[in-house]
Amino acid sequence: MKNKENGKTAGVPPRGDGRTTAAAMATATGLGGAFQNWLDVAGQPTVRLVAMLDESVAYDRHWTLPFHALSLCVRDNGADPSWAELPESGRRMPFEPGAVHFTLAGTPMRLRYTTANRHLCIHFRCELLPGVDLFEGRRGRFRLESPALARRIEQAFADPDPLRRLARAETAALEAIVPFWPDRPPVDPERAAPFESVLFALRDRVDARTGTADMAAAAGWSEPGFSRAFRAAFGVSPKQWLLHSLFDRALRLLSDPRLSVKEAAYRLNFSTEFNFSRFVKRRSGFSPTQLREGTRGPLLDRSHGAEK
Repeated sequence: MKNKENGKTAGVPPRGDGRTTAAAMATATGLGGAFQNWLDVAGQPTVRLVAMLDESVAYDRHWTLPFHALSLCVRDNGADPSWAELPESGRRMPFEPGAVHFTLAGTPMRLRYTTANRHLCIHFRCELLPGVDLFEGRRGRFRLESPALARRIEQAFADPDPLRRLARAETAALEAIVPFWPDRPPVDPERAAPFESVLFALRDRVDARTGTADMAAAAGWSEPGFSRAFRAAFGVSPKQWLLHSLFDRALRLLSDPRLSVKEAAYRLNFSTEFNFSRFVKRRSGFSPTQLREGTRGPLLDRSHGAEK
């Protein structure tokens, strides 16, 4: 029921953050207990797609990706198999057709692919706050025995509708991570609360010149005090968060086919296109051009829209 004077739902007191509690809604509608099992969805994690890659190329490299990876092996040569090796454990995981692998961000690994291998890969994050991942601090690569998930990944890449393709990829990513859901969030909500407004404000404005001093000024703190409190709350330095967020903005700009790599570098205040390309490759293992070719079309962050 709308209040004709202000367009708001009559009788429902808004929370300070603009959301409405289930209890308030139940009281306002007069349905009482019918809503007692509603769950408050505030603070829910958000899947943010980075890229969808359909690869068949030979290489042998060491990687530490800054995002999660969900991959499906479509074909390989059993006589000369491709594989992933985890240096920390010495474990080697062969790629077998139909096998699904899930790799957590920050996991050191060596990947060896031959031209006989073809794999579909979804790169993504699962964020609680801008730049704060649900699996922060965890590492590992896992083989998932799920033919149903393999089919969903194939369907995502085969879908001709670009938006539905992204929705299918997000669904597959969520299905993959649920079994690994942490018992506790990676950050203390009370410690993180004072920084939320700064993180949301800077995520879409951070560039190559943004520093810790800018974050501290936005929060109204001294730089040393801000740095200490930030690290205590998130387990990373403000500089690490800025690099993460700068890379996120770079990906969103590169997802827009109307922009050249040079224009993306200019918008992010990099001194040269070369420095921008080097930054992207160090963070992802791919050049800006490779990321664009792999996505098979723009991967826009739908929660914020394309960069203006």
